[in-house]
Amino acid sequence: MPSRKQTYVKQIHTDTNSGLFLADYAAISMSASIFSLKGLLENQKLTSLNKTLQDRFAINKRQASSIITFIEGEIKSSKESSARHIKTLEGKIKSLKASVDALEKKVKKHIEYLQAVVKYNQTAKPGKKAKIPSKYKPQFDQASSRAFGRDTGTYYQSAKNKLHHQKRKLHKYRSQLKHLKSKQLHVNLGNKETIYFVGSKDESNGNQVCQLIIGFEKDSLDILKIRVPYALEAKYGEYVEIPINLNGYGDKEIRQAWACGQAITYRIIQHKYGVWQVHITVDVYRPITSDSVMLGCIGVDLNINSVAWCKVNADGNPKRFGDIKFNLHSLSHNQTEAVLASVVTELTTASLAFKCPIVIEELDFDAKKAQLNNGAKHKRYNRMISGFAYRRFYELLSSRCFKLGIKLITVNPAYSSLIGMAKFMSTYGMNSGCSAALVLARRAMNYSESVPARTAYEGKEPKKHVWSYWNAISKRVKGSARHSFFQPRPTASSSLRNGTTENSFLEFGNSVANEYIDSGGLNYPNEQTFASPR
Repeated sequence: MPSRKQTYVKQIHTDTNSGLFLADYAAISMSASIFSLKGLLENQKLTSLNKTLQDRFAINKRQASSIITFIEGEIKSSKESSARHIKTLEGKIKSLKASVDALEKKVKKHIEYLQAVVKYNQTAKPGKKAKIPSKYKPQFDQASSRAFGRDTGTYYQSAKNKLHHQKRKLHKYRSQLKHLKSKQLHVNLGNKETIYFVGSKDESNGNQVCQLIIGFEKDSLDILKIRVPYALEAKYGEYVEIPINLNGYGDKEIRQAWACGQAITYRIIQHKYGVWQVHITVDVYRPITSDSVMLGCIGVDLNINSVAWCKVNADGNPKRFGDIKFNLHSLSHNQTEAVLASVVTELTTASLAFKCPIVIEELDFDAKKAQLNNGAKHKRYNRMISGFAYRRFYELLSSRCFKLGIKLITVNPAYSSLIGMAKFMSTYGMNSGCSAALVLARRAMNYSESVPARTAYEGKEPKKHVWSYWNAISKRVKGSARHSFFQPRPTASSSLRNGTTENSFLEFGNSVANEYIDSGGLNYPNEQTFASPR
């Protein structure tokens, strides 16, 4: 049964005494955290650091261990964030350097052409057009270019301006990279009014220094029983009990973890003056309700303004496909998340109706961000990747699939768009997104991705991986329009198409889904019927 750590935020009810206790404890916790941070950055031994914290701040061993554990996590997070930032900058520099070199080479060739024109015009006979050698060719159109409704000079002048700005950006990235590699690690400890309690399954009620006491009787309150540090015992006693409101989201999971004796971690934070919250982290288990991937699955392909999906049966044939349209342009953070949540709801509703897993592509967001700002991608694509929407979609989908017990599978997306356009787009009357989703679903089911017979690449090494042949085809068709892959086929069936209306999954419900599951699948197309692009 899969599990993951979930954190739930609950309100605690404080009076004057308990509020002062939490404030005093938070002051000790923050001072001890800063001291621990310095010690860990200086590679001090954990046992020695723990003993020093106990003596210096008058706390017990478990309280000191909780602080050290949280600071270790903050240091690890900062190191990973810094390494990811450096990797992204290095990727941007590499990609931008290639773009600068290509444009610089093109500008240089055009300058040589202009110089050759002047040279041969001077030596040409009067009244005759100078003959320029074939090795000198213009790289840019002589016409004027326009951008944002204004004249920006010739295309050659625009290219020089673009080259200038790209060089400035490249210098900026290199300076940032040099600064990141040379500066010391920066660790942000967050809210200064924070108290840490790390739990363990070997301790009573999942935590030794902060224990949850469940009130089973009617109208009885749940209590947080906190062990007071030695430094505050004279003022507050050995233990302080604070009422907590467990009702609401996560109540069942917290009570189940408490009943099973699982480790429970608490982090008490002052949300605003006088208002305290407790963040409770527990292990949550969810059973998988979807069937095996070999009985069919739903492939999902995320595009700029739509999510393409395709339901595949056990034979690897599409049963139903369509697009879920959305528009994230100029939306706020909350609006964007609401739109993505509605899309995720449609996908998971379909998965529950079909009782099948969802297959998505495994993406490296850092590598994608490294390709931005160099002109290699479309501006709309750059806007989607650079924002939080792309990553947030997969976070929401993963979270909801875990909550509903839907198995979420990630596969390598290599050549999925090309394979979909070459083999399935025209055959089933799909668009490129749906055909890519079909390839992802079939890949999760370990179906073959062999090259169609009429486009087979005859290599000298027959034992090469099939992707090597798709790589050869990719180079041959690079720059071709997507519609050139599409030619209507008699086998294409409009009954497969779900349409693009909103909440389309919610409309057909379980009854329609089961009808499609029980119906016979389409015959797999003969690869000989593939038509090469024009």
